[in-house]
Amino acid sequence: MAKQRLRPCDEVSAKELAEMGFCEMRVLLEHLHGEHVTLEQRVARTRGQVAHQSYYEQGMASSSDRRCFVATFVFGPDASETQVLRAYRDEVLLRRCWGRWAVATYYWSAPAVSRVLERSPATAAGLRRLLRVAVSWCQRTLNRRRRG
Repeated sequence: MAKQRLRPCDEVSAKELAEMGFCEMRVLLEHLHGEHVTLEQRVARTRGQVAHQSYYEQGMASSSDRRCFVATFVFGPDASETQVLRAYRDEVLLRRCWGRWAVATYYWSAPAVSRVLERSPATAAGLRRLLRVAVSWCQRTLNRRRRG
């Protein structure tokens, strides 16, 4: 006999299972009348989601390759722009043959580019503006990939 797969509407999350054990009446009332969340609960939920995302990003940053010469020089080692470019490298570029080649070429040439930028603040400022456009595009791409 084949296993019957659950449709998304049939699935029950672990949180819902725990709540069912905690308060059956609450589950029944939510089912009948919908979930009623106070403003305070929504604020707390949002605060928790932001804290969770920050914790996740810090964990990913500490476990990934910290090299990002030009972005580190232009934005700083822990700037959000640098983190986005590192995430794009790890999640997109390193998963493709041409991307690994591009990253290797970048690692070969970036130290020299950083030395040039150090001597030319005007060039660094122009590159910073250009990189902000690239960071925005990379962030949108990452968001689309993460949503599925």
